[in-house]
Amino acid sequence: MKPHDCKGENCFGCKIKSVSFAASAMPTRHAGASQTKTAEKQLVKDREAFKSMREQGIQPASLKGAADMQDRATTKHEIETGRLIPKKIANKVESTVKELAKK
Repeated sequence: MKPHDCKGENCFGCKIKSVSFAASAMPTRHAGASQTKTAEKQLVKDREAFKSMREQGIQPASLKGAADMQDRATTKHEIETGRLIPKKIANKVESTVKELAKK
C-alpha cells in the first residue's frame, strides 16, 4: 500500500481509518449486543431499587431482581429472603418473624 500525502490533523484518510461502530449499532453482526443492552437497562433499575430499599433500612437478598422484588413484595421479610409469599399468609409470616426477633 502506497503512503498517501498526509496533511497532518486535517488528513481525511487518517481520520477515516479511525472510525469504528458500536456492536449495538449492528445487532445482526454481534448477536449478544442487544441482550447486553437489555441486561444493562435492567441492572440500572435493580441498582436504583436496591439503593432505595437500603436507604429505608431493608437489606434485599440480592441485587439481581431487586426492582421486581420491590414492585411485587408486600412485606419486608419477602424482600430480605428474596422469596415471594402468597398474600394470604404474608402478613402472618411478617408478624411471626417480628415476634421471634424480639425474643
